[in-house]
Amino acid sequence: MFSNIIFFITAAFGILCIVNLITKNKNQAHSLINKYLFIIIAINAARFLLHGIMDAYPEININNLVTLIDVCTVMLMPCLYLYFYNIIYENKFETKHLLHFIVPLLAGAGYVIINFAKPTNAALHKKIFFFVSISFYLIYAVIGFRMLYNNVWTRKTDIKAIQKQNSIIKKWTIFLYVCFVLLLLIRTTTSLLTKSPGSFNNNYLWISALIWICVFVTIILTPEILYGYNFLNKSIDEANEKVILNSVWLIEGTVIPITSDRDKKIEEKMKPLLMEYLHKIEELSFHTQTFRNPDLTLDNIAVALNIPNSHINFIFKYHCNESFTDYKKIVRIHDATKLLEGGYLNEHKVESLATAVGFSSYNTFIIAFKNITGVTTQDYMKRF
Repeated sequence: MFSNIIFFITAAFGILCIVNLITKNKNQAHSLINKYLFIIIAINAARFLLHGIMDAYPEININNLVTLIDVCTVMLMPCLYLYFYNIIYENKFETKHLLHFIVPLLAGAGYVIINFAKPTNAALHKKIFFFVSISFYLIYAVIGFRMLYNNVWTRKTDIKAIQKQNSIIKKWTIFLYVCFVLLLLIRTTTSLLTKSPGSFNNNYLWISALIWICVFVTIILTPEILYGYNFLNKSIDEANEKVILNSVWLIEGTVIPITSDRDKKIEEKMKPLLMEYLHKIEELSFHTQTFRNPDLTLDNIAVALNIPNSHINFIFKYHCNESFTDYKKIVRIHDATKLLEGGYLNEHKVESLATAVGFSSYNTFIIAFKNITGVTTQDYMKRF
């Protein structure tokens, strides 16, 4: 009874995650990085739903269907690896990625045939399937760890907004990777303890279900992980009335304490106008070419927006988590990504791109681009 409840709860959370992903896809609010995550969630939601039905209503004969969905779990590890790969590179679908599924498909097909044919040596075949699948998991666990460690867990940047974004992705990938390792250990340990390697033992499946509940709840409560490293640019492109750069602006409170009497007086005037000013700054930043001026200053922004200089300076001093220099980098690199996506490099060189968006030197642009996007301009273009 307890395990049934856990199975149905897990399936329910899994279905909520699927709805969340489909909704974001319908609104074009997420990239293809989630296609493998969708497969992972769908397989597990279906698996726990079927197990719950089978245990609650034994008179319904769905044993073969349950076995089939259990065997499908052998595809989860390559799906996880490719999901992590796409978080890093945000590639479009590539046919070569299908090669990762050859071994699990062959092993799974063999297991299903054995299960239905029931030959005299079926137990031996199931043991072979078990050791092949465990070895397969371990290989992907190792190469997945190396890829994550080199490209996600040690990723560096000086931009605070990007640091926050990187931290979210780092924590999420560590959490998801650890969950999969735990699931692998549970599968291996329970099979060996029950002395039935190759068979899917359901007595301890509720433990795996609890881990999946944690994964599904994390996805539901932290939707920004569905954007990958492009979260900042997605937010800029989609925002309408809300402040775009939530991680950049500090709306409640101030970055540093206000001590001068002059600034305290400005604060009183600023309170009812802060949100209006932030919207105007972001409109100027992302919907005009103002920041392409390499000599842009806060005074220029004040003039362009018809806002007192003291107010603009106050905003960037007390309500911006970034320095004005770093804020300009964020805006200009976003501008650069839009030009790249529009085919700018088909007729121009990277040096020209750096100048076009307002950088005074090529080297500064290259460093800023890598800091903010995590990849070089060439690697960024491979996504398109």
